[in-house]
Amino acid sequence: MSIKQRHLVIGASGQIGGAIYGCALETNLETVGTWSTQPSKGLRKVDITDRGRLFKLVKEVSPHIIYATAAMPNVDRCESEPKESFRINVVGTANLVEAANRIGAIIVFISTDYLFDGIKGPYDEKDLPNPVNVYGYHKLLAEHHIATCSIDYLIVRTTVVYGWERVGKNFIMRLIHRLSQGQRLQVPCDQIGTPTYNRNLAKAILELVHRGERGVYNIVGSSSVDRYNFALTAARIFGLDGRLITPVTTEELDQKARRPLKAGLKIDKARHVLSTPLLSFEDGLQQMLNDEL
Repeated sequence: MSIKQRHLVIGASGQIGGAIYGCALETNLETVGTWSTQPSKGLRKVDITDRGRLFKLVKEVSPHIIYATAAMPNVDRCESEPKESFRINVVGTANLVEAANRIGAIIVFISTDYLFDGIKGPYDEKDLPNPVNVYGYHKLLAEHHIATCSIDYLIVRTTVVYGWERVGKNFIMRLIHRLSQGQRLQVPCDQIGTPTYNRNLAKAILELVHRGERGVYNIVGSSSVDRYNFALTAARIFGLDGRLITPVTTEELDQKARRPLKAGLKIDKARHVLSTPLLSFEDGLQQMLNDEL
């Protein structure tokens, strides 16, 4: 793909959008980023639920690729506020599809393994979705809208994304903060997934775009692990006290939204086209440490 093409990252103040935006700039791609709720220097403000302003910005920037990373990702909040989740995760995505179609841009949508029920994961791209919570259902609706209404699209499913980010909301950053303060932490031992380092994810997505790939791709870390052992590994790599981490069951946590327990995604399809290696959770955590250093 030509370096002259313009990239627009909607949600560049968030974790995945920020990683894509940063990696794109590092490779000298012409890139514009936006923020909605977290003001960020150098980014443009836009709300994906504000059709008028969104269409105006997209027309002004006139990108060839639009990365749809803005979302309402808090799973428990989506369960408590389903109307707001629908407004952002479904209607907001539909607005982005229309904006992209108006200028003939490719839309790159970030999706999730929460499309699945977690009975027999990890899942590949052809497995039948069966979400068990509002967030997963709304992401599935957004995928369906893109697949049926977008003129050109790439859907990237991922999960348990971690790494450095400005707001510090992801699992590993919260773990580092709490353990460094000597606080105890309860972590589920029965939620299995495929943790994904955010910069590794971003580089893989940019490569898929560069190669002109379309359709649905899983981009996740190359190894499965339960949250508790993932947390213990992070504590060891970052030199923190793993004894502060207590394993509990998901049922004991009494979370608002149901979680798919045996989840995660398979990456055979992506491995056939990518030269970017998809990192195991151990290697991803080590790379996170190295990137901070």
